[in-house]
Amino acid sequence: MSPYVWLIIAAVMAVVEIVSLSLITIWFVAGGIAAFLAGFFGADLAVQIVVFLVVSFACLALFRPLAMKHRAIGESHESTPVGQEAVVVEAISGEPGAGRVETADHMTWAALSADSSPIEKGARVRVVDQKSVRLIVERIE
Repeated sequence: MSPYVWLIIAAVMAVVEIVSLSLITIWFVAGGIAAFLAGFFGADLAVQIVVFLVVSFACLALFRPLAMKHRAIGESHESTPVGQEAVVVEAISGEPGAGRVETADHMTWAALSADSSPIEKGARVRVVDQKSVRLIVERIE
């Protein structure tokens, strides 16, 4: 078997990780690269498979807990603007991505109307939800 097959396996695992963001398949990328190197330097298929498995599972066991801990720290310090009031700084139309609001901490966010109704510039709104970097807002009457 060509050692380049391991690079294909590593690439597939990288794509799966990018899609899932689970921090599981990324470690198999490291195993695939290690197996490629073993094969490139002449190791037979059995050794390549063992290298792939050992490196992949060792990385999974050693580094995933650290990565998950680091990920949890980042999440715990982020505050959410849900429930806060904001001011519309760019009119919000019914179209996705068309509108911006500024929260009390002077951060501006892309915004959508919760009921898809247009909201004019200068209107006061309340943040009812957050979808990634976009806020879902409703007009304050």
